[in-house]
Amino acid sequence: MTERFIPRQRLARDGIEEILMTTTPGQRLPSEDKLAKLLGMSRPTIRSALSALEQEGLVVRKHGVGTFAARPLRTMNAPLHILNSVADIVTDNGFEPSVTNIHIASVSLPHHVTDALDLPDETDGYRVTRTVLASGDPAVFLIDYLPAQVGTMRVDLTVFSDKMMAALARLGIIISSAATQISIKRASEEAANALGIPSDEAVLYLQQVAYTTEHIPVIYSIGYHREGYISYSIIRHTEFKERPES
Repeated sequence: MTERFIPRQRLARDGIEEILMTTTPGQRLPSEDKLAKLLGMSRPTIRSALSALEQEGLVVRKHGVGTFAARPLRTMNAPLHILNSVADIVTDNGFEPSVTNIHIASVSLPHHVTDALDLPDETDGYRVTRTVLASGDPAVFLIDYLPAQVGTMRVDLTVFSDKMMAALARLGIIISSAATQISIKRASEEAANALGIPSDEAVLYLQQVAYTTEHIPVIYSIGYHREGYISYSIIRHTEFKERPES
């Protein structure tokens, strides 16, 4: 019977994971040189294994300082077919939500926003940014654009505290649905600063247009979701097609 080949990076990773099992979160790991000697691997192999572990959130690497055991994260899960605020998702998963760095600015809505909301160019509106925390940790950076007026109703954001849909509901503007696109992108500098991550770090990127019960597009939203904090799930069904009779 032939022996199964195991890549050296896999062996290095397994060895480092054994070390992590006896390491306190936040504790510094041995240097790459020491790990290489301890595990009998080359330094490039150790570095590659550490990079993979960092991507999975098991270690934190600080340039010029060292590699540390990461504090375990409990990922929050949310069904994609239900339209909830991020703060509600945080609460539903047993974390303490809070919203910080709320900024409301009166702006002339940019073209891509007016195009998505079916409004004339340079429509007056608002740009609202804030960071949602999960038990004190920055989880999501949100940007909302909306017009200053919806139909004959003036939008008064003095009623806004932390949840946009709730604020609009108090004005009689009820959000009933949203069209959402999900992708992986690099964090913008603004989002990276809000989330405390490098500006080139990958994030879950949600771009969304929310509609009223009259199917009027009202809010154009962008959400930068920090990796490892919130995952979204959806139930999918097969499309049954009856075969034509031959």
